[in-house]
Amino acid sequence: MGYGSRIQARAVNDRCTVRRQTGFTLAEMLVVIVLGSVIAGVLYQVLVYQQRLYSQERAATYRHDALRLANAVLTADLMEASASEGDFVVTSPDSLSLRSPVGFGIVCAVDSAGGKLGLFNVEGRVASLEGDSLLIYHPNGWLVRPRQADSEEASSLPCYYAGGPSVELVVRVTGTIIGVPVGAPVRAFHRYTYKLEQEGASWWLARTDASGSEILAGPFDGEGNGLSFAYIDAAGQATTDPARVARFGLTLVAESGPFERLDTLTSSVRPRNQ
Repeated sequence: MGYGSRIQARAVNDRCTVRRQTGFTLAEMLVVIVLGSVIAGVLYQVLVYQQRLYSQERAATYRHDALRLANAVLTADLMEASASEGDFVVTSPDSLSLRSPVGFGIVCAVDSAGGKLGLFNVEGRVASLEGDSLLIYHPNGWLVRPRQADSEEASSLPCYYAGGPSVELVVRVTGTIIGVPVGAPVRAFHRYTYKLEQEGASWWLARTDASGSEILAGPFDGEGNGLSFAYIDAAGQATTDPARVARFGLTLVAESGPFERLDTLTSSVRPRNQ
């Protein structure tokens, strides 16, 4: 190769080396930055959307759980109560007081003069609290008798079943129990009031008695619509008489926080003996 050719080849190599060393141009860098920004923005919007969707689904789950739990508790108590037997104490549009079943037992001994019953096969809570009452089977119809304190040791009242079970609990009642047979079922009731109570910034379904309140489910709409009762008589007309209630209309409106959607659940419930 001649001297001139070597000079020309070196010049070409130098130009290539310079081109390789210069890297990206400013225009190319701007294009990369713009594209990267667009991709990052799209990814951010996707993440924001997914987070919002997850939050909405979680809030909806909370609302639905609150509705199901509150409806289950209220309908169970309403179906176990009887208007004709005086189980409904106070009926108002946004609260309800009733005798709620809390225990069960079977009569094993009867002391009519002392107003005492000896029970066996006791389940739940039959021990006396303020506001408790007993629903006692009688051949002429069920007797509702207010509870007094547990009267004495169970061994003081013998069971009439020879060689059978022994008395587990002796209870004293107000009112006659003449004619109550051995083997009669006894159901224990306690007076509760269901209503919405505020705790913090939210409203919750609460069950209250003489000893205090117990939060059950929520939160619910606090604008006066979160819990409402409708009382219908046998003729299908609205009534304010607790003894004439043949059907309940129950409406629950749950919320999951400020400015969130509200979900509503309505139920129609018939009490016992209706």
